[in-house]
Amino acid sequence: MMKSAPRTEAATVLLVDEDLEQCLNCKTKLESQGYRVVCTHSGREALAIFSCEKIDLVVADVQLPDMGGFDLIGTLASLRLPIPIVVNTSDAAFQFSFRSWAADAIIAKSPDCTELALKIAALLQAQTPQYVH
Repeated sequence: MMKSAPRTEAATVLLVDEDLEQCLNCKTKLESQGYRVVCTHSGREALAIFSCEKIDLVVADVQLPDMGGFDLIGTLASLRLPIPIVVNTSDAAFQFSFRSWAADAIIAKSPDCTELALKIAALLQAQTPQYVH
């Protein structure tokens, strides 16, 4: 078995959160770990960005000002692209909602975004082929 060539470009994370401070905190944390981060505070803008940029992973809050986070997640999931979707929410009840099934992970919001960064790394690593058969 041969190892695949390492990825030379930074993974791009689309971060969708109406909380400007949370968005900035997570963007700073993720960029310090080598990710390229595109932030938006609107579901509709997230869909527009998603349609014109190469996105490797989406992080979305469920409460957005212009459309529900559930609607955004559902729309992205319906595209059936192999792009992980992480829900980053302060609403603990969401973890038990059937609407969460479209997400690959659900993370409780935290000011330092450490758990989110760990989950993003794990999901992206799981997507990267380690060996060529």
